[in-house]
This record gives sequence, structure tokens and C-alpha cells, in this order.
Amino acid sequence: MLSTKRAASPESSLQTLILGIGNAWRGDDAAGRLVAHALRARDLPGVAVVEASVVDPSLLDAWQEVDRLIVVDAVNSGAASGTVHCFDLSRESLPGSLSFCSSHAFDLAALLNLARTLNRLPPQVWVFGVEGREFAHGQAVSAAVQQGVDKCVAAILDLLDAVTD
Repeated sequence: MLSTKRAASPESSLQTLILGIGNAWRGDDAAGRLVAHALRARDLPGVAVVEASVVDPSLLDAWQEVDRLIVVDAVNSGAASGTVHCFDLSRESLPGSLSFCSSHAFDLAALLNLARTLNRLPPQVWVFGVEGREFAHGQAVSAAVQQGVDKCVAAILDLLDAVTD
């Protein structure tokens, strides 16, 4: 399910799409959506914020016509809960050891690789992962992941400042 609540004003050109992925009812899996909520509240010019509860090929259409894409999701790599990972896909591939934790119909790494193959990725793509531990239904987001969400929001704001200066 895709929720498109754009933060960009109609007179500004859309430069950046932030895609927060996750399931709000599965504990730490909500990390991507929490980051999206926090960034949407800032009403950043030239930025649209989209939330998705599943990953599937329909997301390819969500990031067409943007200059940069920032994807945020919960991950499980064995690092400490709340750790924030960042990958610049113009410089590196997603590591195979990184597991995305949302209730995906399609693997996020596979979707990004498909988009690259079809030449349907924006010129700039970053993937942020917030390390989680608790993904059971009905669980609350852990304190460590909430701290990671806050760190991720700050890192994305720093990135946006750097790429728009």
C-alpha cells in the first residue's frame, strides 16, 4: 500500500523523493515510516515523502521524474539495534549481508537492481537502513530503534543540505 503525501509546494520542482517503508504494526519494522513522518512534518521544499507498507514493482513509478531518491527501511545485519546504515548507490551496491525486514512482496535490493537494469533509477539514490531487532506483530518500536530513527532523520537532513548547496 502506497501513501503519497507530498511535502513539496506546487510551485517548486520536485527534486527529491523520500520513500519510507515499513509496517507500523510490527515493532521495529516501522522505522522507515517513522523517518518519513518526521521528515514530512518539516515541509521541506522540493521534497516529496511517500510511505509504503510493502515493496513491489509498482514503486518504480513513484520515483520517476525526480533527481534523487532516498529510501529508508528497517534492516537486520547483526549490528546493534538503532544503528543507521547509509549506502550511496551511485558509488556502491547494497551488501548481500543486509536483510530488509519489512513485509515485502518483493525484496528491496532486487527492486533497486531491477530499476537499475531498466534504467529507471534517478541520478542519485541513497538507501538508509535502521537496524532493528523486534519485528513481531503488535510490538512497539524499541527505544534503540527510535533513537536510530532520530539519527536517520538528522543524517538525511544533512545529506539534503549537502546535495542542495
